Order: sequence, then C-alpha cells, then structure tokens
Amino acid sequence: MYTYIEQAPTVCRAILDTRDERVGGLVQLFCARPYRRLHIVASGSSYNIAMTMRDFLQAALGIEVTVGWPMSYILYDHLQPGDTFVLCLSQSGKSTNTIAAVEKAVERGNTVAVLTCNANAPIDAAGGNVFEYGSGTDDYYVGKGFPSSCTYLALFGIMAASMRGTLEDETRDALIDALSTEIGGMQDAFEKAQAFCAEHINELVRARRIMTVGIGGGYGLALEGALKLNEMTGIAANAYEMEEFVHGPTYEIRKDHVVMLVDLGGPGHERMMQLSQALHLLTDHVFVIAATEGYDEYSLELGTSSGRNVGSKSDLAAIRAIIPFQTAAEAICSKLDMLSYNLVNFDFEQEMKTKA
Repeated sequence: MYTYIEQAPTVCRAILDTRDERVGGLVQLFCARPYRRLHIVASGSSYNIAMTMRDFLQAALGIEVTVGWPMSYILYDHLQPGDTFVLCLSQSGKSTNTIAAVEKAVERGNTVAVLTCNANAPIDAAGGNVFEYGSGTDDYYVGKGFPSSCTYLALFGIMAASMRGTLEDETRDALIDALSTEIGGMQDAFEKAQAFCAEHINELVRARRIMTVGIGGGYGLALEGALKLNEMTGIAANAYEMEEFVHGPTYEIRKDHVVMLVDLGGPGHERMMQLSQALHLLTDHVFVIAATEGYDEYSLELGTSSGRNVGSKSDLAAIRAIIPFQTAAEAICSKLDMLSYNLVNFDFEQEMKTKA
C-alpha cells in the first residue's frame, strides 16, 4: 500500500495539469444539456469516493447530487427523470453490478457516463460514455485510486460549474489553486500519518472494534476508512454519520474499542469537537483525523485546508485526509506480519462472483 500512497501525489498532479484533456470530455457531455440532477452509481471504494465528493459537487454545480449503489439502482432507483445525468463509477471497470447499472440507465434513456481506470475493461461494452480517471490500472486497495478519483471529480465539478455559469472565474481559479495546494500537501500528510500510526500501533492492533465517524465529505472518508480496515486487516470496523453515531451506536462502545473521527472543518466542526471530548468517557482510544485545529494529543492534525471559504461548502482536504486510514491499515498488517488478502474468503468470493 505504501508504494501507491507515495505515487498518488504525482498521479493527482498529472490529472490536474492535464485537466482539459483528461476531464474536458466529461464536462462537455454534462454541459450539453441543462441537467437538474446528478445521480452517481457506485459500489465499494467508488461509492465512498462519490460520498466524499458529493457535497463539493452539489455546492459547485448548484444542483442536487445523489449517490446510490448499483443493485439498488437496478432494482429500485432507476426511475430517474429525463433531466438526470447518471454517472457510474468503477475503478476496475469489471464490477458486474455497475456494468448492469450502466445497461439499465441506457435502457431507461438517461444520459450515462462511466468513470473507470481502464476504458478497455468490460464496462466499455455496456453502452455508456466511458472516461478514464488517469490513475492507471496498477494499484493496491485503491491506494492511489481514491485520492486521484477525488481529484478528478473535484475538477469535474469546478470545470462544469464554470462552463454552466454557476461559478465565477475568480472562484474557479481559487478552487484550482486550493486543489493544487492539497495535492502538494499529500506527502507531508503521509509522513505525519506514518509517525502517528507508529506511536499508536499497539492500540490499533489490539482493537477489538474500530468505529469511524464523519459528516459531509468526512463521512465518505469514514466509509473508506472502515472498508480499508475490513478488507486489509479483518478487524471489525463500521462507519457512522456524526449525529447518527450518538443515537444508538455509542451504547456499544467498550474500553477496548477504537473510535476514529474525521473533521474536515465546516458546519459540523463544533459538534465533532464536542463528540471527541465526550467519547473519552467511554474509551481511551479516541483518535481524530483533522484538517482543522483545536483537538488534543490524540489527533492527527493535517493542517487547515486552503480550500475552505472559496465558494464551496465542502473541503478539498479529503485528498489528504484519506491517507491516515490507508496508512493505519497497512501499518496493522505490517505489525502483525499478515497478508492483507483474507484467504478464508476465497471460496465465498468465487461463489458470489463480483468481477467480469
């Protein structure tokens, strides 16, 4: 995983620098009609990427942005109005459920675009307009795919909003500069994450349960953090929206549980600080991944995001804030000298085939 975390800033920078070529086609397709709704269909890490960038896209584009899973779309959520733009995400381009969702959207008559790391994958034959993120197919548990996909979606939101006239040129340029700054801070975030995980590794490997919590884009990061811990370590981990967390799940917490909060700033900041302080009454293992300030010694402060207060309700710091979760999962595997792939699941995955 570390190799791909280290490669990610270069990939994100390349996507930013070639944005007209890389992202321009999707922007042109989206701006060809006055779409009033964007519905993103994705599963796994792609779903978490969409949830991380949803608020940013909604604020930039000025339209409703919703996110759903492929099978839910196929069975229930496909009755979208004609002015809905359907965007299907699949890192590998092989996810059988996402391929079927593309086919369903085409059948329904909606405009459909596909974002993938491999335009030559089976999803290309499903009938949508296929675009590549630009991160390549060589990856490990979406180590570089997650931040590079977030970079792509951020650029799509900025460029499309500018073309649609919902974003002033000055704000557009400020957001591009902010995104560039976030990419520039990724290596520093990785170094801070390594030091933090080394300091707290014994607490992480002994955790009987890990609960991740976020709000807005931070909830998408909490989802991906829990997924990485599930996939790579086998530790029981679940993600929760900040306020829903205190409406039941906190009753489960025991002293040997670890809680990881994500704070990207914004409207939920004060409540997240209150939550972090109260959680110490339940467990000593409360960590905060923060793109803001004001937390205790158990926080990993990545530095205040430059993307705030420049016309977006969300925070581009998500590109850096995913790195501590990725680092923690790999650090646990290294400490326990274990393969991240759980061989016990091999027969199950063969039976429940998910890749074309």
